[in-house]
Amino acid sequence: MLRYLSYFILMLCSYAASATQQIKAIYELQHSPHLELVEYALRVTEADFGAASLIFAEPMTQGRVEQLLRTGELLHLAVLAPNLQREKTLLPVYFPLSRGLLGFRVCLINPAQQKKFEQINNLADWIKAEILIGQGANWPDVEILRANNLLVTTNPIPALLFEMLRQQRFDCFARGINEINYELALPEAKGLSLESNLLLFYPQPAMLFVAPNKSDLANRLQLGLEHAWQSGFMAAHFTKHYAALIRQIGCERRTLLRLKNPALSPATALAMLKYAITPEQLLALDHNCTADTP
Repeated sequence: MLRYLSYFILMLCSYAASATQQIKAIYELQHSPHLELVEYALRVTEADFGAASLIFAEPMTQGRVEQLLRTGELLHLAVLAPNLQREKTLLPVYFPLSRGLLGFRVCLINPAQQKKFEQINNLADWIKAEILIGQGANWPDVEILRANNLLVTTNPIPALLFEMLRQQRFDCFARGINEINYELALPEAKGLSLESNLLLFYPQPAMLFVAPNKSDLANRLQLGLEHAWQSGFMAAHFTKHYAALIRQIGCERRTLLRLKNPALSPATALAMLKYAITPEQLLALDHNCTADTP
């Protein structure tokens, strides 16, 4: 009798495990505040879509991420900045994960280069100073920066940009303010520093992108993130992860340089209008740096 009971329990456990959807996500997600939002979205939609768990891939370039996402076999979910091509070939989840902070950019620099930034008060000054920006070859930001007449150099291996900057092969590694603390703590960033005077802005969110053969997952995440917004979880998440960082960077003390994003699709622009924080809202945050959901 005990043998049959054990077998029955084993079968139930096996069925429960097989019923849990395994979502293959990019490596970086497990070290990002975005993970909490994804887990929340999966949790609040479990009644309608079933149990799900995340497993993480090995580190890879954005070009490789896109390639694997398109097939949907080895990768199901990634966090990427949108452009028109990505929105056409993948399934975007139209929700700015850090309320659009990715588009607020500060410069990681070689400290010896700080003087080049001292006299910049507007975009025309930046262009006149011939500031050269380093970016990853597959990043949508390259198109945005060049469309605003800024000088950009690229490398297909983003990790090499730190050493290039250290060698002063370019002047500015433009990073989202939600990324900068993590990257300054990397061993590769040793000897580099945060430029102290400027804040670039262009409308550019970090969004979830899903493999085309996983439309149910895309719908599920969209619903879950909208629930996070309505429930107040998103506001609490923003304050928890970014309030101190905004205060530390001193956004209100920096000169704001506004750029256009010609690759912003109507759907992404609408999501930004609904969910993202504007430059005016960011700079007006009080000393407690709380950001309540409108």
